[in-house]
Amino acid sequence: MQPQPTSERELLDHLLTRLVGRASSAGNAITLLRDSPEHEQATLTLINNAQQQIALENYLIADDDWGQQLLLALCGAAKRGVKVAVLCDWLGSWSLSRRWRQELIDAGGECRRFNVPGLGEPLAWIIRNHRKLLVVDSQFSLITGWCHSARWRGQVAGSANATTHPWRDTGVLINGVISAEAEMAFAQTWQMAGGAAWSVATNANLAQPRVTDSRVRLIVGQPQSSPLFRLDQLMISQAKQQLWLTDAYPIGTPAYLDGLRRAAQAGVDVRLLVPGSTDLPWLGLLARSGYRALLEAGVRVYEWNGTMLHAKTAVIDGHWSRVGSSNLNPASWLGNYELDVAIECPDFGAQMMAQFLTDLESATEIVLRPDQTVRLAQPRRKQRRQMQHQQTAVSTIRVSRAMAMAVRESRRLGPADATALMLLALFGLGIAIIGFWRPAWIAWPLAAISAWVSINLLRIARRRYLHHRRGGEQKSAKNDEVA
Repeated sequence: MQPQPTSERELLDHLLTRLVGRASSAGNAITLLRDSPEHEQATLTLINNAQQQIALENYLIADDDWGQQLLLALCGAAKRGVKVAVLCDWLGSWSLSRRWRQELIDAGGECRRFNVPGLGEPLAWIIRNHRKLLVVDSQFSLITGWCHSARWRGQVAGSANATTHPWRDTGVLINGVISAEAEMAFAQTWQMAGGAAWSVATNANLAQPRVTDSRVRLIVGQPQSSPLFRLDQLMISQAKQQLWLTDAYPIGTPAYLDGLRRAAQAGVDVRLLVPGSTDLPWLGLLARSGYRALLEAGVRVYEWNGTMLHAKTAVIDGHWSRVGSSNLNPASWLGNYELDVAIECPDFGAQMMAQFLTDLESATEIVLRPDQTVRLAQPRRKQRRQMQHQQTAVSTIRVSRAMAMAVRESRRLGPADATALMLLALFGLGIAIIGFWRPAWIAWPLAAISAWVSINLLRIARRRYLHHRRGGEQKSAKNDEVA
């Protein structure tokens, strides 16, 4: 029987372990990484110094300037005898060329794509591997929200020399025992993609203590599991002074947003930093549709003025921090494979708070005006921004949520909500007109999709039934032999 926690800190650690399913570990040296230059340097250093094995898992790997540098380093490691395995998501890395993958394979490495859809799996595209991880020799790891693409440098696709403003992103370089845990998380998705069994490096010095005050807890997100959602909810309730969040595609559930509001009403300094408006005006309107309730409760919301804000971080009371790949939305909480770390360390927390304040210098606050409209506190210099496909999905959910609340009249709608609902209504009317005018244009595609999905569901049901039947026959035969 395990001893019961005695102090307040031990009790909190016990609760966090229960919620996440993993204990925290000491003996980890943590380095904060900012934006593409620091991430690229750390990545190349780790790969070039690798002695046994390299595990790289990332949602997006591009065959561009940075992708070629990455490939060159990986091929060099493979040629000198290092075991190299690269796992990229099929959807995120759809443009990664066959030539890129083949060059790595020819050099002695392996490259696999996660969850490639096929005729027999029509819904495979829904579940994605959104992790951003690099583990070297089971000792060093890089866990981040940064992807392997020159876009994070601020480069426009197809223009190697045209540099604009770099994307804002955050990650951590870890030297210590947590790296082996992260590698085992990689081993699971690697085998799911058809890779051979993966194990921790044999001579990894995992027990070596390190002079550091940090405790690190790995947060392994999987479909239909929400360890980060549960963890954040608990930590929000624990905040006493500051609760500062940065997120690229936030769309919190009512329960999550209620936690933020209650923290602000209790006197906690709650701040949320999100991307600014894009070059599509309607997207900016949709993004602000969820701000009103937060602003009314005292939450301060800021929009980033730069090209793109892609970081996913949190810092609470200058002691507890979170960095990783998960966004504050249901897709990350329940639908994707994600990877984050929670870090308990005052020194690292101070760095995170300083970075957050620095980021606010390049952001504009959103305020609730006396006429109850949600507006920028001051004019923002217009700048072309790139929109990712994730934002489209997030915006769609925002619209549906606003519509549900409008129909139920559960909250007052502002101009942003009204405009979003108007756009949705016009889209619905367009579909209705097509349905009356040319019913076959809608009926035939729906019938084809329904038949495709239904046939595959029957195939899956039959396969599982036969598997269960074979298992029962084998168990019966084994019992007969015992008898």
